[in-house]
Amino acid sequence: MIFDFISTIFHSKILLQSGAEVFSSDVWSKSLFPEPLDIILILFYLFLIYAVAKSIERKNIDKDNIYKYFVSGLFVKIFGGIAFCLIFQLYYHEQGDTFMYYRSSEALVNLMQKNFYRYFLVFVGDDSAETYSYFDASTGWPIYYAQDYQTFAVIRFVSLFTWLAFKNYYTTTILLDVFTFFGMWKLYTVFCKINPSLYKQFAIAVLFVPSVAFWGSGILKDSFTISFACLYTYNFYRIFIERKKLFINILGLIIAAYVITSIKPYIFLALMPGSIIWLSFNRLKNIKSKFLRVLVGPFIIGLGFFATSSLLSGLSGRMGTYSSMDKIVEKAQKTQQDLIRGEQYGSNYYNIGEFDGTMRSMVTKAPIAITAGLFRPFLWEARNPVMIISALENTVMLIFVLFVLFKVGPFRTISIISSEPVLIFSFLFAIFFAFSVGLTTANFGALVRYRIPAIPFFVAGLFIMRQRLVEILAERQAEFLKSKNK
Repeated sequence: MIFDFISTIFHSKILLQSGAEVFSSDVWSKSLFPEPLDIILILFYLFLIYAVAKSIERKNIDKDNIYKYFVSGLFVKIFGGIAFCLIFQLYYHEQGDTFMYYRSSEALVNLMQKNFYRYFLVFVGDDSAETYSYFDASTGWPIYYAQDYQTFAVIRFVSLFTWLAFKNYYTTTILLDVFTFFGMWKLYTVFCKINPSLYKQFAIAVLFVPSVAFWGSGILKDSFTISFACLYTYNFYRIFIERKKLFINILGLIIAAYVITSIKPYIFLALMPGSIIWLSFNRLKNIKSKFLRVLVGPFIIGLGFFATSSLLSGLSGRMGTYSSMDKIVEKAQKTQQDLIRGEQYGSNYYNIGEFDGTMRSMVTKAPIAITAGLFRPFLWEARNPVMIISALENTVMLIFVLFVLFKVGPFRTISIISSEPVLIFSFLFAIFFAFSVGLTTANFGALVRYRIPAIPFFVAGLFIMRQRLVEILAERQAEFLKSKNK
């Protein structure tokens, strides 16, 4: 019945347009702003999503109070996606990658309706000249078909949501947001399992950061990468830390790794070292004998990094330019030099300085690159409304970082991080990722978008550190009172 209702709306749209207009390449020039029937479809989906989400919340909230944020977290993401669509249509006049992804996905959906088998070949990654010949004037032609596998991977994935949305840009965004919220929610549950008392703070870190809700909710690479980085973390935790539901979580880990390496392989590179250290330190914590921990510690960590190296070597075909350190350095230098043209970016341009392509030169840029990756643009660098909002968020996060570091202190910071494997993982991933983005990006618009996978991990780690400090001070106060009473 529900599907019939949606189908009726969709076919009504088709009848109001000529077949040539719907299925020809002229669709690229047609505005994506919703028409009356589109708005009805959008409202219907929103009502259906709310009803299902509210039902999930009611069923689980008595068992776990974190579900009080399920509906609100989901709809913050959905409204972030709608705001993204409106701003890019009205302020940027339908200019940007998001429209290229969507228009190209429409061509794939048109091919699906024409010949599902041919669409399936394209969807699973066959980008040969023969499969490109399947597209014609009746389907339209996708962009970046064989030239950029990572970009076309997004188009392939988006086509499923475009089909479910009956080729409606806003509804496609909404359905993509529902799908990618799953990974964000799973990361939230991991942090809450590790530190249940911080469930409110983790909701802020993972679900309610404005830049994440905005840039992570449009039809972009980043919506997929942040969600599947979160899903990777959840499955890793379930497999290696909790050791529960191994089959389904191994499958989830493989899917997450596949999607990440298909779109942005360097995110997988950023996740792996922290994952191995998390696993190694967790195993060490389970060894009660301090002498034995010191004895076997280097062996366990070394074994973990050997396994990581072997895994990355086995995935070298999928990693492309990220398959070796020399290629990574070369890629970083080329990307940074390509983006360093200030006249191309105008007031949104920044420059951390040149580096010569050696590992040493990259390391010397680490402090300024990490600062840029996490905290820029600063308030005085913002030149448009979107950047001003990002700069305000960066200022709040920078103040929070300085507050935590001042309260905890440098030596206690090292002690707390080294004693908490999840902190090692979160900060190592966030800082390595911020370094990569800050090093190779010269545009604030790209910077605030690229860095969003690091934000939930970084902010959640800060909340954990602050909580650990409170616990340490409470323990010391209790010991002091106990000794005083004696």
